[in-house]
Amino acid sequence: MPQQHDVVDLLTADHREVQELFEGYRTSADPGERRLLMEQITVEIVRHSVAEEQYLYPTVRKALPNGDEVAEREMEELSEAERILGDLERLDTADRRFDALVRELYDVVSMHIRGEEDVIFPELRERLTPEERMALGLRVGEAKSATPTEPYPGGTPGRGTPGRGTPGRGTPGRGTPGRGTQNNPSPHSGGVCGGISNERPLTERVREWLSG
Repeated sequence: MPQQHDVVDLLTADHREVQELFEGYRTSADPGERRLLMEQITVEIVRHSVAEEQYLYPTVRKALPNGDEVAEREMEELSEAERILGDLERLDTADRRFDALVRELYDVVSMHIRGEEDVIFPELRERLTPEERMALGLRVGEAKSATPTEPYPGGTPGRGTPGRGTPGRGTPGRGTPGRGTQNNPSPHSGGVCGGISNERPLTERVREWLSG
């Protein structure tokens, strides 16, 4: 059962986690680790997006004077982020286009973060009571907790993906058993670590798992 948090605090923590994953990508020189970090970024962005689509933006539409416009803009940015993630999944990390797309993704995600933290969150603090923000945070937390922690279903127990100490998820660069690398890709990665995936985009699969 998710702990109850103010929705603003909960989503701000999401933003910081994704920024940390991008920083991990920026400082890593290992192709396999970079691929795993992008997988984890994909999972985090999709589950953040789904939770916001279900609960945050309907509230934004009602609570903010220009709520429809604000919600549509933020949802368009998240859709653009998922489109770029799909493009990245089809490329090998050694492809010269890969880093350029990651930078484009980072710019889109940063714009989304600024839009929420500079506009939406201050408005929600002003227009919703603490109790309303806590109730909304609980619903968002429940939606996020329904997301699989592993990016590929049916994997061998203990297979690690980059994470922050979550059971079953490894930390990149620390020798986690079962962690795929370019020279030793995970057998459940659909060929992603070695290059082009033969499966549907990870963004689609995570959304499918969320819908049950």
